[in-house]
Amino acid sequence: MSTASNKKSITKRILIGAAIVLALVFIVFLFITTNFLGRNILVTETAYRATAYDVVKTTAFAIRDEEYIKSSDTGILVYDVTDGDKITANGSIATVYKNESDVVNMQKIKELDERITYLESLSSVYKSSNIGLDTVNSQLNEKLLALIGDVNKHSFDYISETETDLMSSVFRKQIITGEQGKFDDKITRLKDERSALEASTGSPVGSVNSPDSGYFVSTVDGYEKCADVKNLDMFYYSDFKELSAEDIDPSEYIGKVIKGVNWYLVCPVTADEATNISHNNAAVSVRMPYAVAEEIPAKVMYVNTLSGEDKSIVVLRCNYMNDALSKIRKESVEIVVNSYEGLKVSKSAIHDDELTRTTEDDNGVEKKESKVVQGVYVEYGNELRFRQIVIKYSGDNYVICEENPDRKLLFNGYTISLYDQVVTEGGDLYDGKLIK
Repeated sequence: MSTASNKKSITKRILIGAAIVLALVFIVFLFITTNFLGRNILVTETAYRATAYDVVKTTAFAIRDEEYIKSSDTGILVYDVTDGDKITANGSIATVYKNESDVVNMQKIKELDERITYLESLSSVYKSSNIGLDTVNSQLNEKLLALIGDVNKHSFDYISETETDLMSSVFRKQIITGEQGKFDDKITRLKDERSALEASTGSPVGSVNSPDSGYFVSTVDGYEKCADVKNLDMFYYSDFKELSAEDIDPSEYIGKVIKGVNWYLVCPVTADEATNISHNNAAVSVRMPYAVAEEIPAKVMYVNTLSGEDKSIVVLRCNYMNDALSKIRKESVEIVVNSYEGLKVSKSAIHDDELTRTTEDDNGVEKKESKVVQGVYVEYGNELRFRQIVIKYSGDNYVICEENPDRKLLFNGYTISLYDQVVTEGGDLYDGKLIK
């Protein structure tokens, strides 16, 4: 019994001793990695070019010089133009037919005309002696990239047209390489079909012409007369809050014409935002994320502030128009006031460090000067180098730095460069530290 008890006691002591040794080894490991090795572990990022923007977010109201269009003709109306199309004074907007069958036939005739024109344009490849396969391949690649670009940018307003251009390039290549025959027989059949439809279709019983030149829109919303574009220099926040629609019956109108080429966005902004965009005729860009994909170019016309009101009104003039823009009225907008291009750096990489330089006076006497500047540490071979930065823009967690700042702004002449490996995390950083 005594021998067994002694063995158990010895085994227990060995286990306790081993546990103590392991604990000590672990503590030493933590101490070394935390205080020595950890300081040499660096996390870096590459300095790339980037663009940041000063953006004012608000709600805009579209004000245009708009005129209602009515039609007194009875029958079935067929529009000759689409929303956002340019129209001339007294130009045709719609045609009136006696019955629905005539309308159906006219629509088929229009589609046949489009197909005939399309096939005739493809057939012209045979008659062109200066179009080579390399040119067609280049056009095909260009159209394919355009289609991919439209998809990536969500530009679905134009994707149908881009797709048609791409298919045209495909057919042209097939024609040149002999994979596709001529379209003469198909064109003849389509023309015969068109002639038969035309013979069985009645003549129009009326038409609707535009009262003025401008852009056409097939719908009305009652806000067409809510403000006068000639008095927007006196349009204030109180006027914005009182904007209201007329009590009209939309079914009485076949649409409206937006007269002229210019239209306006009135935008309520804070006092600070008004100061930021208070330059008349300043060029800005407008984003409407819920209406159109592209940025709209605009100019600042007025910044109207009335004593006692807590907001100002910025009036922007636009002259770009398409289907979607012709229908907007009240939209969330982002006004892009300024843009800043430079090298993007995380704020975690920025340090204040003291730099020293040696200069000479007029008598050739050298003297040393020191100054604390903002900068970052970058990998330079197997060392760290401190590089001063000149900040153009500061975001939430990054800055945009001047890539080529004025030399007078650099204390020792060195700054960050494109593709530098910038240290964002690491301890015990100093200029000249060996890292490899």
